[in-house]
Amino acid sequence: MAAAILRFLHVGLLLCAAWGALTAGQTATTGPVQRQAPTRPGAKKNAPAQKHTTDSPRMAGDEGPAALLQKRFDAAQAAEQEGDFIRAESEYRQVLGLALEQLGDADETLGNLPQAEDAYKGAAEASANSEAALLGLAIVYLRQGEFQKGVDTVRTLLAQKPEHAQARQLLGKLYFSMNRFDAAALELQEARRLAPDDSETAVTLAFTYLREQQLEKAQKIFAELLQRHGESPQMHIMFGAAYRETEYVNQAVAEFKRAVALDANYPRLHYYMALAYLSQEGSHAIPQALAELTDEILRHPGEYSAHYLAGLIYVQERKLQEALPYLEKAASLEPTNPDAPLYLGQALYLLDRTDLAVSVLQKSVALTKDPSRNQYQVAKAHYLLGQFFNRQGKAGEAKEQLALAEKYKALAAVQDQERLQIYLGSGMGGGDDLKNAVNRMEGRAVIIAPEPPNPEQRAKLENATQFYGDVAGKAYNQLGLLSAREADFNRAIQLLEHAARWKPELPDLQFNLGLAQFKNQNYAAAIAPLEKALTRQPDRQDIRILLGMSCFFHADYARTLEILAPVSDSGIEDPQVAYTFGLSLVYSGNREQGVEVLRRLVEKYSQVADAHMAMGQAYAVQEEFGNAASEFSRALELDQTVPEGHYYLGLALLRRAQFAQAAAEFRREIETNPRHTKAQYHLGLAFASMDQTDDAVRQFGTAIRLDPSYGDAYYEMGKALLKQGKVDEGVISLEKAAKLEANKSYIQYQLSQAYLKAGQNGAAQEALARYRDLKARERATPGARPTETPSEPRP
Repeated sequence: MAAAILRFLHVGLLLCAAWGALTAGQTATTGPVQRQAPTRPGAKKNAPAQKHTTDSPRMAGDEGPAALLQKRFDAAQAAEQEGDFIRAESEYRQVLGLALEQLGDADETLGNLPQAEDAYKGAAEASANSEAALLGLAIVYLRQGEFQKGVDTVRTLLAQKPEHAQARQLLGKLYFSMNRFDAAALELQEARRLAPDDSETAVTLAFTYLREQQLEKAQKIFAELLQRHGESPQMHIMFGAAYRETEYVNQAVAEFKRAVALDANYPRLHYYMALAYLSQEGSHAIPQALAELTDEILRHPGEYSAHYLAGLIYVQERKLQEALPYLEKAASLEPTNPDAPLYLGQALYLLDRTDLAVSVLQKSVALTKDPSRNQYQVAKAHYLLGQFFNRQGKAGEAKEQLALAEKYKALAAVQDQERLQIYLGSGMGGGDDLKNAVNRMEGRAVIIAPEPPNPEQRAKLENATQFYGDVAGKAYNQLGLLSAREADFNRAIQLLEHAARWKPELPDLQFNLGLAQFKNQNYAAAIAPLEKALTRQPDRQDIRILLGMSCFFHADYARTLEILAPVSDSGIEDPQVAYTFGLSLVYSGNREQGVEVLRRLVEKYSQVADAHMAMGQAYAVQEEFGNAASEFSRALELDQTVPEGHYYLGLALLRRAQFAQAAAEFRREIETNPRHTKAQYHLGLAFASMDQTDDAVRQFGTAIRLDPSYGDAYYEMGKALLKQGKVDEGVISLEKAAKLEANKSYIQYQLSQAYLKAGQNGAAQEALARYRDLKARERATPGARPTETPSEPRP
């Protein structure tokens, strides 16, 4: 699959990149700033004009994207200050769409395809006019080999604009990549009908015809292109590359020879001739190929491909010493490319220069970011490294390397059944390496493929990604704040997380994200961004308090005390802080100090229901359930809507064996919040305590439907089912409880009794053994309190 992607991208797709340069009389190797992207709107001078809205950066006249972004951002801020939040959101979205589109363009040129994908996705979501973003996203999918995603993306655009010529063209290319040549031809024919003068579409259609072995149709298109644009070395090289890729080798050689006749100094031309000879006659043409490569190197000494191929030929011929200077030069010309170091390391290894060979092979492995590159060629390096470590007596390292070699060898066999052997030497392939290397070098064989950016261009593009990423982060942040203003915290969180993706260091961003998570009651998710915010601004009390409360609601009471200690030391004035700090003390075991903090809170805020709720929970932890019930009752007298007031009062009454009154409180809680799982469960406990078994089973079932991971609910359900005489169902429920709560001894005990009732004596003995083991662990754990019944939940 990887080889097919490279072949199509470089020969079938990036052929089209030459047309903008060709019609403008430029050289083929345009830089990334001027490069003609395969399907980007406005990329081809001979493409039909596409209609854009005035919001498109390409319709901004002389106003560049950066100036347009500033103008939009200023308009958004002005609207926000005027209270026109709808217009502000619209303007921020325009900013976001444009910034992310430009960011996607820059990242794609740099080869940062995952980042480009994220940027284009965001641009398509942000802007109503998402044509450019959708096309850019589809190109990224094409380059990543995710062809079906590309098809789906283009179809989204075509659903809006069915006669979009560039979209039709790109869809044809995607189908081509999927080897659906009939479908590709249909789309490209439609694209050509919509844009008859588009040479890019013509080239791609001709290439598709060649794939379908319709030589005459392809030649007719090539003749039309020659008539329109005139002869040039570049034109004939492009035709020759297409012919060679589709195995019309004689036609390819003829095209390359014509290019030589027009300009023998044209870059890479003799290299292409070498490839054509090798494709035509294989190893028999090695002398001719080497002569062409020598000519290429003399004319263009900085040409990587010629050095690499010459070195590879000498390795193939076992002329290893001759191979070294070519492969060393190739490795120096492209220091991040793993291919030349791989074969250089192999040559050195076979020359018995093993220490240097190992270093070079390890470098090749480190440079191989994707193991599937060139049909998992990295397996060769792992194999040779494994052999070296074996000779050194390093069995562990050798085993690891050989296992990787075998793994990648198997993956290569699945990828291409014709390439079952990827190694060199005896039993390691030999002659196949050159043939496979030639077959996968189509990208090098097409001069009009865009060159990677040079250092100066790369620096500009990296600055652009920084600038547009910053703008996108700021726009996402503002949109997140607007959503939070409307209390749409789910949307606010999504937008603020996107902001953090592009500009994580934006001031107050982490605090905004943590606050949105807290407001949405995602307390665990609030902790990380708030910790980052506090690290940056350790003196901000509001961040510290919010972080402490998030830890409290996440039941991390020790961390709560740690965070809030500085606030406590300076004197607690905020009742919420006192509430949180006092209860954390109680739950952490420092009950006296916690109760004292809460008692002062109640004295100061005697008419505040939450203060009495906190005091009631403290009493409950101390098992003073009468006092707890009094505090909860007082809280409800002050505010009938106090959160979970009836639930906690019900718990206190349940522990005082006032089952009917407890059931009434749980019902009141459920009336307000029917999805309160613990209220449903404890109502079941109240029913079970009053021997209302049928009602109890119903309530436990409701709790389980609300939370299928509620182990204690399955436990109580199992007990109730056994009481009803439904032994098999009871066993099933208790088994589920034991699976969910494997460390609770009381569940294993009850399960053992259920197994005995079911006549499963062996299973009963196993469950009883687990019970005894868990009990022994409980007794051996300092401070652990043995549990015979489900523990009461904490807030």
